[in-house]
Amino acid sequence: MTVKIGIASNHMIHPTKTLDTNYFDYIQIDYVDAVRHAGGTPVVLPIGDPSEAATYIEMVDGLLLAGGQGVTPVLYGTEPLREVTDTDVYRDRFEIALVKAAIAARKPILGICRGSQVINVALNGTLYQDIYSQMGATEKHNQLPTSWEIPTQHVTTIAGSWLDRLLGHRFLVNTFHHQAIHELGDGLTAVAKSDDNVIEAIGSSDGNVVGVQFHPERMFKTTPEFNAIFDYFIERAQ
Repeated sequence: MTVKIGIASNHMIHPTKTLDTNYFDYIQIDYVDAVRHAGGTPVVLPIGDPSEAATYIEMVDGLLLAGGQGVTPVLYGTEPLREVTDTDVYRDRFEIALVKAAIAARKPILGICRGSQVINVALNGTLYQDIYSQMGATEKHNQLPTSWEIPTQHVTTIAGSWLDRLLGHRFLVNTFHHQAIHELGDGLTAVAKSDDNVIEAIGSSDGNVVGVQFHPERMFKTTPEFNAIFDYFIERAQ
């Protein structure tokens, strides 16, 4: 059986030196590679109107939401702080609609970094726009210039949670963010946190909606244990 995984694309809205004003949708190749490695067939979903979300979800067996810009603060009921950088409300609204359509169709969702935050907002949760100024985070949650594939920070899981079963109680992850989940969305539970109390993974009670704040797609080739996250997701989609 072919398991088709819809990967929601990002939107290049700023001109670059080589592309001038040619705007386009794209997805970082590691998401595609991770889905393929786990036995799924990746289907990249271009950004569309929220009214089209259900049609996209009908085409696939599961939904993967990738990293990228911060989520637009007004979508979760607050005004933007000065620490907020690039946002894309068109992507935000479309991905929120995808989440709702996938849940209605009972198709599994995996959110990575921003994707986890989008899931939370779609389910009426809120975010910290900046974990340092708003919650007093003390760890380095953006490890650059250290390379993406190198785990640098410990997370601790909740016993018996989906992530605890896959990767154990405590392990190292990579980290590239300054926003994070604040108030959890409807039906979501925090299943892992960093040592300074930042939510690093979430899950629904039925295990069909999961998200991680770190980037397993950047680590699965050099730290094979992280394949387990994508294997779990593909199994749910079968």
